[in-house]
Amino acid sequence: MTAKTLCIIIPVYNEAEGLPDLLARLNAIAGRISAEFALEVGYIFIDDGSSDDSFALLKAHDFGPRPVRLLQFSRNFGKEAALSAGIDAAEYADAAVLMDADLQHPPEMIVDFVRIWLTEGADSVYAYKASRRTSEGLLKAAFARMFFWAINRDLRYEIPPGAGDFRLINHRFMTALRSLPESDRFMKGLYGWVGFRQRGLPLDPPPRTRGKSSFNPLRLVSMTLDAFTSFTTTPLRLMALAGIAIAMVSMVYGIYVVLQHFFFPSVPTGIASILALIAFFGGIQMIFLGLLGEYVGKSVLEAKKRPPYILAEDISRKGEPVADRR
Repeated sequence: MTAKTLCIIIPVYNEAEGLPDLLARLNAIAGRISAEFALEVGYIFIDDGSSDDSFALLKAHDFGPRPVRLLQFSRNFGKEAALSAGIDAAEYADAAVLMDADLQHPPEMIVDFVRIWLTEGADSVYAYKASRRTSEGLLKAAFARMFFWAINRDLRYEIPPGAGDFRLINHRFMTALRSLPESDRFMKGLYGWVGFRQRGLPLDPPPRTRGKSSFNPLRLVSMTLDAFTSFTTTPLRLMALAGIAIAMVSMVYGIYVVLQHFFFPSVPTGIASILALIAFFGGIQMIFLGLLGEYVGKSVLEAKKRPPYILAEDISRKGEPVADRR
């Protein structure tokens, strides 16, 4: 019998500064896993259109005897597409570990993932943030709780609060993910949607010591909208409920205005309050139209059936080009 294979999938975007530290720690952990669990460990790196020397550093690095596949996108397609490309390329593996390249996902935790996968038979072992307050601050943690509360409403599955992309998934979990047809992916939602046996482990992410995060507040807001419009109709239902509530308040206010006109004719009608109400309802309508536009736009993009990514280079460990699957 051949040894089981474990593939470590790492999206890379402008991480040249921190790659040497990452590669050194990965090499040590891969050796430990191979010795302790008798696994064949390989790597898949996906360069998501980096503008620095990330891909050049990976091509020049000596990985020794370990199987390595280096993928480079034709442009920046985003982390979700990079993870999908890694999962597509790891079809040979018995299990794969998904992790970031910034070392906020400590490679040493992979040992715990593998142990639970092999001893307990879990299909997925994921890390979740033990405390968001310490790592993200009070305000961001509060918004995160609201996000997970809203997105998990009325679903038959749960997206675990605090869970990210740092996880181990086995072969049938990867097969299920590859079978999903959508191109605009919210991976954290897909992990929950496919189901199977999943186990979570707490993690206190270490601070980022090298490089700069590409996730600014505007991009996080955009990702939040993508998540909502991909996985839940809760915003649409809230829009309907808000419309009912506003209609009821408006009806009560209308009755009040009529009664005031007949019983207190001497009281002047306030133009300021009328303008404020018009502006308020106009703003509400624009917000609702914007949400509807997000849902319609996402449907149009999915109908075009564009691939989630395009490869510019696909290199094996020995530097031999691999045929583009897309």
